[in-house]
Amino acid sequence: MKRRQFLRGTGALGATGAFALLGGCEQPSTEPQSPIAYEPGKPVPWINWAGNQSCQPQHRPAPASIDELVSVLKNAKGTVRAVGAGHSFSAVVPTDDTLIATDLLSGVIDHDPVTNTAQVLSGTRLHDLGYMLADIGQALPNMPDMAYLALGGAIVNCAHATGVNFGSMGSYVNSLRLATVGGELLECSPSSNPDIFKAALTSAGALGIVTDFTLQNQADFDLTEVNKIEPLEDMLDDIENRKANNRHFELFALPHASVGISVSTNPAQPGDKAQGQDDPQAVNTLRDVFNAIAWIPGVGSRLYDKLLTAVMGNEAETIRTGKAHEVLPHVRIVRFREMEYTVPAELGPACLREIMATIRNKQLPLSFPIEYRYVKADDIWLSMFQGQDGATISIHQYGDLDYRPIFAELEPIFWRYGGRPHWGKLHTLKSSDLAELYPKHWRDFLAVRESLDPDKRLMNAHLKELFGA
Repeated sequence: MKRRQFLRGTGALGATGAFALLGGCEQPSTEPQSPIAYEPGKPVPWINWAGNQSCQPQHRPAPASIDELVSVLKNAKGTVRAVGAGHSFSAVVPTDDTLIATDLLSGVIDHDPVTNTAQVLSGTRLHDLGYMLADIGQALPNMPDMAYLALGGAIVNCAHATGVNFGSMGSYVNSLRLATVGGELLECSPSSNPDIFKAALTSAGALGIVTDFTLQNQADFDLTEVNKIEPLEDMLDDIENRKANNRHFELFALPHASVGISVSTNPAQPGDKAQGQDDPQAVNTLRDVFNAIAWIPGVGSRLYDKLLTAVMGNEAETIRTGKAHEVLPHVRIVRFREMEYTVPAELGPACLREIMATIRNKQLPLSFPIEYRYVKADDIWLSMFQGQDGATISIHQYGDLDYRPIFAELEPIFWRYGGRPHWGKLHTLKSSDLAELYPKHWRDFLAVRESLDPDKRLMNAHLKELFGA
């Protein structure tokens, strides 16, 4: 019997026998699929992908050109926010006043085949951008593992991928144009409005709406990704070698288990062939098995570990090969909520080990894999990687479960390691906390924000908590 069949068969126990009578140790589902219902006569709700953020905007313009966007932004009523794909877990988008959709601002405006640069509109989805750039012989140097994001939202919230020689997406921006609430369209680069440029690259949309970016790309290229099941401690003991000798390296730690998944991605070689199949439902299979076993008093967690080690330990490699924009992202069809912090790179293994030990010792009901990656330092003012190489650790919880108890147990661990939260993901830090994490440029950013939006028209409740406005 193949591994997936066996695990799914084991998971089916969760619906029968003693488990059905006693109940599993997983928290019960507490949140509806939609956090807000449509009521006739009221504005149509906006809801993010994760289903944990919503609002009922009175006005929802969708400008089809940069000139139209500038005009709409200048004349918008109330608190104004912009939305792309809606994949932020934090409350950076909601407003009940004016929500500007960037969907129609999509495409490549111009490109230079000599320098491998491209000017791209901010509403362009990453899964479209990869093919657009391939058509002109270019590729992003790196991509997040979710390609559903809009380019603008990805950059201003500091989206990233993995690889010690690769920064966040903002680090590949040569210039940008920023539409302000005052009706200006500012050209920003290291030589033109440099302070606004460094602030706007990670701004959570607090300065205005970026209309387009000029990206520093590279020639189109192919990659091969190899996934393996390995003991987690072996990977962490060898982490310096893994991250140095692969173009991209990341790992997934499995809560309550001693094994994890390594993901090594490198330039494709002649003869590379795909092997196995990426399974976007694998996290649901893990959940079923966890529910079936982990409830057993005194032995459930250990039995779960032994089962995963025995069944998955001899699993063959899964290999994906092809164009970089097709290999780097993965299908994500299981809804979740996410908290991510970046700690100094050298502290990453210790932080992950403490998280894993806490989950095990406190028997936290978490089975969703924990993602661990590396990102190169930059000098973007509010980037999580400003001034330091980072190890990013992402905690996920299934979308139909209450994430708050789990995140509340684990978030303080990140604080002890000097962790900086991802701007688009869930955390509980306020302005005073964040100021300590960004001592070099926090006040500089606040000064730029105040100069561009003195009336706080772009500041929803969440941004006021972040920036103390």
